[in-house]
Amino acid sequence: MPPEVTTTLSATNLGFWIQTGAFVLSAIGAIAVIFYNGRVSRQRATVDLVLHQKADSDLINALSMIYAMKRNNENLSVHLPTLQSDQGKCIRLVLNSYEFVALGIRVGAFDEQMFKEMQCSNYVKVWEATRGLIQDIRQQQQKETFFQEFEWLAKRWIKKPLKKRHS
Repeated sequence: MPPEVTTTLSATNLGFWIQTGAFVLSAIGAIAVIFYNGRVSRQRATVDLVLHQKADSDLINALSMIYAMKRNNENLSVHLPTLQSDQGKCIRLVLNSYEFVALGIRVGAFDEQMFKEMQCSNYVKVWEATRGLIQDIRQQQQKETFFQEFEWLAKRWIKKPLKKRHS
């Protein structure tokens, strides 16, 4: 081959690789931005959720009732026949709210680590207080899936509790 043909092929080859490299880097950058934005969106959704929960007076009152019943060693299962009563509605409100959160975490809509750092002890306390009632509801309704997401998350956090931060 004459030298001018080799030079032309080399220049063409070099241009091709520069263009290909730029395209690959652009694609990697776009993917990184998508993942970053997804993470930021999950974190923002988690913050919004916690703020909403802290402003929901019905949920706050319902949680207070459950905590008081737990402190008094009251068996929540006694409310099973009367889940339509005021106390029963409070229990259902908390359970449904916690099921929603757990499902959101499982499907990636909320940031688990952030929520865990903010709410782990509260979440586990509610699980411990309502575990017997949930088992009774499942048995009565003959459906093992009631509040399964809540159970999954609580057991997961019990198995891997928060670690103490070293300053």
